[in-house]
Amino acid sequence: MQRRLTGDQFDVYPARNKITDFATGKTVNYTPEERVRQLFERRLVEEYGYAKSQIDIEFQIQKGSHRIGPADIVVFMDSRKSFDNILVVVETKRQDRKDGLDQLMSYLSPTSAEFGVWFNGKEIVYIQNLKKPPYFREIADIPKKGESLADIGLYQKKDLKPAIELKSVFETCHNYIYANEGFLKEKVFNEVLKLIFIKMVDEKSANPKCEFRITDNEMTKIEEGKPTNFDQRILDLFERVKKEYADVFDQNDRINLKSLSLAYVVGQLQKYSLIRTATDVKGTAFQTIVYAHQRGERGEFFTPYPILDLAVSMLNPKDGEMVLDPACGSAGFLVTAMEHVWSNFEKQRTDLNERELKDVQIRYARNYLRGIDFNPDLARVSKMRMVLYDDGHAGIFSENSLESFEIIEKTTKGEIRKESADVALTNPPFGSKGKITSKMILQQFDLGHKWLKNKGSDILFMSSTLFEGQIPDILFIERCLQFLRYGGRMAIVLPNSDLNNITYEYVIEYIKQKSRILAVVSLPFGTFKHSGPNIKTSLLFLQKLPKEKLLELQKNGYPIFMAAIQNIGFDLRTKVPRLLYKRNQNGELVLDERNNPILETDVPEVITEFAKFREDNNLGF
Repeated sequence: MQRRLTGDQFDVYPARNKITDFATGKTVNYTPEERVRQLFERRLVEEYGYAKSQIDIEFQIQKGSHRIGPADIVVFMDSRKSFDNILVVVETKRQDRKDGLDQLMSYLSPTSAEFGVWFNGKEIVYIQNLKKPPYFREIADIPKKGESLADIGLYQKKDLKPAIELKSVFETCHNYIYANEGFLKEKVFNEVLKLIFIKMVDEKSANPKCEFRITDNEMTKIEEGKPTNFDQRILDLFERVKKEYADVFDQNDRINLKSLSLAYVVGQLQKYSLIRTATDVKGTAFQTIVYAHQRGERGEFFTPYPILDLAVSMLNPKDGEMVLDPACGSAGFLVTAMEHVWSNFEKQRTDLNERELKDVQIRYARNYLRGIDFNPDLARVSKMRMVLYDDGHAGIFSENSLESFEIIEKTTKGEIRKESADVALTNPPFGSKGKITSKMILQQFDLGHKWLKNKGSDILFMSSTLFEGQIPDILFIERCLQFLRYGGRMAIVLPNSDLNNITYEYVIEYIKQKSRILAVVSLPFGTFKHSGPNIKTSLLFLQKLPKEKLLELQKNGYPIFMAAIQNIGFDLRTKVPRLLYKRNQNGELVLDERNNPILETDVPEVITEFAKFREDNNLGF
C-alpha cells in the first residue's frame, strides 16, 4: 500500500511548474507561496461556502488614484468583481507575521471589505475592518457565506464541515500556543491533543448544539478581561473526556492554557467535523504535530513512512490477523497496517455502503491491532492517534515488552500473550548505551545468555551463563518471535552490526533455529537519526516455523530475498528530513494522475519485486 501524498506535503516547487488556479482557472506558477494560496482558496469554497465566481486573485487595490498592489485573494459579495463590492481580502504570500499584517491592513483601508485574512500555511490571523478607531481588530474567524460575524460559534453539529486539510490548522494551533504560553514543546503538544479530544467528544455527544465553540461576543469579553461561560463550557467537556477515555487521561489532568489561547484554538477548530474528515487528512495532520514533538532528543521515534509502507506491504497483513508492535512509539506501523487492511476492504467489499464499510474497518482496528510502549507518554500518543482514526486505542498499552509474559498479560488484560500475534512490526530502541542488565529479564531469553562453541566445532549452543548486559534490539528479535504464532511473520529494524558482526554470530544462529529468513532490505545511511549518520540499518523479515519444517527447509535450501534501498524519498542530510520528489530532465516535478508529486524512492520497486518473490515461492501470505 503506497501512501497517497497530498499537496500539503510539498516542500519544493520549481517555478517552471504550472498549475490551474483552483478558483479562477488562471494558469499560475507552482511555488511554495502558491501552495498556500491554493489551499486557502479551497477552504473558501469547500469550508466557507463561497462560490468560485465570487473569488479573484491578484486583484488590484487602489487608494485614490494610486494602485497599491495586487491582493492575493479577494472575495466579493457576489459575482460582481468590482472594487466597491469587496467582502474579504486575503494575504497569503508574506511569510513574516508583522510584514504580512501590515500589508493586509494597507489593502483593507481603502476598500469596503469587512474582513481580512493573513495566512502563511502555519499561522493565520482573521481581522475585522472597522472603518473607525481602532480601525482593525482580530477576530476568531471570518463568517461563512450567508452568515454574519455574530453567527460564528453558534453552530449545530449538522452545520460542521469536514476539513479539506488539517495539517496547517493543527500547526497553527501548536505555533500559537508555543508563542503565547511560554511552554516547552512537549507541553504544547499535550495541550493540543487535549483539545482535539474535547472536540471529538463534543461531536459524538447527543446534543445537536456544539459546546466546543467560541462566539465573537465571547472573544471580545475575553480580550477585555470580562467573565464568560466559555472556559467552564470547555472544562466541562474535558471532564467528560476523562470519563470516556480513562485509559488515556488521568483524572488529575488539567487544561493549562490561558483563556485567550484556549479561545484561539477553539476558534480554529470549531467549524470542522473531525468525525467526518477523511482519515488520511486527520492522519497527516496528527503525524505532523507528532513529528514536531519528537524532533531533537526525541527524534529517534521518527520512522519515515516509506519504510513503514515497505514493511507492511511486504508482510501483507490481512483481516483476521493480529498485528503487534511491541515498541509502538507513535503507532506508525500500526496505523500503516490498518490503512493497508482498510484499503483491501475497500477493494474487496464493494457490496457494502459507506457506513457498513466503516463499521467493518473499525471492527478490524478494535480487534486486531495491538501495541506496547515502555514510555507511557508515547503509549498515550498512540492511543490518541488511533482515536483520531475512529478507534483501536484500547489495544495500546504501556509496559516493558521485555518483561515476563505474566506481567505483560496482566498489564494488557490478556490481550497480548505469548504466541498471540500473526504479524509483528517494530523499530525497537537500539544501541550499546542502553544495555539491559536485569537478570530477571535476561534469564527469559536465549539471547540473554552467552553462546559457546564445542571444542573443534563451529556449532554454537546456548550456555547457562547470562550476559552482564545485552543490547535491547537483540532481545527484541527473540521477543517478537515469542509473540508470534507458528506461521506468523515479522519485520524489525536493526543496525547492520546485529547481522554481520562476528561478535553477534550467535544471533544469526538463534534466528536460523527459530525462523525462516524471508528477506533482508538494506536502508540508506542515516535513515534513523538516532543511529547516527554513519550507522547502517536494515529491515529483517522472518517467519516463525516449527522445528521440523525449518530442518526440511535448511536441508533442501531456500531462497532469501535481498535488496538495498538507495533512496527513501527523504533528504537525510537535513536536520529535519525533507521530502524529495522525482523530476524530469527540465528539473520539473513529475506528477501522478492526481497532480500530486511522486516521491523519489525505490521503495515501490522493492515492494513489487518482493510480491513476485512471495508468489514464486508460495509463501502463503
